[in-house]
Amino acid sequence: MNRSSSRKGSPERSLGINRMDTCEDSVFDCSVIIPSYNSERTIRPCLDSVFGQKTSRRYEVWVADSSDDQTPEIIQNEYPGVKLIRFPRKTNPGTARNAAVRVAKGKLLLFTDSDCILNPDWVELMSRAHRENDDSRIVGGAVVNGNPKTLSSTAGYLIEFSEYLPTMAPSVVPSLPTCNISYRREIFELYGGYDPDLYPQEDYFFHWRISQAGEKIRFHPEIRVRHFHRETLRGYFSHNFRFGIVTARVLKVTNLPGAFFVRRPSLAFVFLPFLPMIKFARTCARIVRYAPWAFRRPLVFPLILLGLLYWQAGFAQEVYRRKKGRHGF
Repeated sequence: MNRSSSRKGSPERSLGINRMDTCEDSVFDCSVIIPSYNSERTIRPCLDSVFGQKTSRRYEVWVADSSDDQTPEIIQNEYPGVKLIRFPRKTNPGTARNAAVRVAKGKLLLFTDSDCILNPDWVELMSRAHRENDDSRIVGGAVVNGNPKTLSSTAGYLIEFSEYLPTMAPSVVPSLPTCNISYRREIFELYGGYDPDLYPQEDYFFHWRISQAGEKIRFHPEIRVRHFHRETLRGYFSHNFRFGIVTARVLKVTNLPGAFFVRRPSLAFVFLPFLPMIKFARTCARIVRYAPWAFRRPLVFPLILLGLLYWQAGFAQEVYRRKKGRHGF
């Protein structure tokens, strides 16, 4: 698919967003959906990889953007093949993805992020995996570290994606990251999409709901994206703090391991002090087996532990937060 293959359309207002259609109504095999916020540094390599796919599948490309930088101008001026949804204010990725799904036309919904670069066979392998696994309507793949030179980006990669390494075997898994996942349209619509209140764990909650209904989520390590991680310590620590908060929120409304204690704050203090070391030990075990290259950078391990302490702080804050509103927060 050539990035300039579709004509530009005129903006129209609908439900508070601007939608710029770039091709006439049609049926596509796949819709590639990318949420974006202030992505001017990464959107070009991302979209170049999207339009550089080696596949016979017909696919369209949607970017759901709420940037206040040059991202929308870059897309409009350089990538007329993109169908652009514009939000008037900063919007979380779950809301952005849901909005794109409502207007997308593909039979398969393929999700990635604006800070990812896709392998050239990404669309083809996603499509093939769905075709070859009739019992599964959710398929995803591995994440490769796109910026491994800094300690913070490497630590962030290993904390967040050590369960989805390219050296792992194909398997049925409880969840997959939204930077490298696909759904048959009917399954996404059946379960109502992502909960916008649970970013950055909206995928974890959505996949829990799907798994509870007996659906299988399949991990294919050959389906790969390169993800670019936060390179500053401030960004690294704040992201882990936020992850801790939302992990506790998800546990409050599910039956996942740890939910019993999270819903009983008077008991939570028993296991809270041990959480960082438990998660650190599990992460290190996966590194030993699947990513031994990390031992060439020994300073990454104390940084992982520090990140998990920030995660613990966010987790504890949410456990002891007084209930209010939907989901109890």
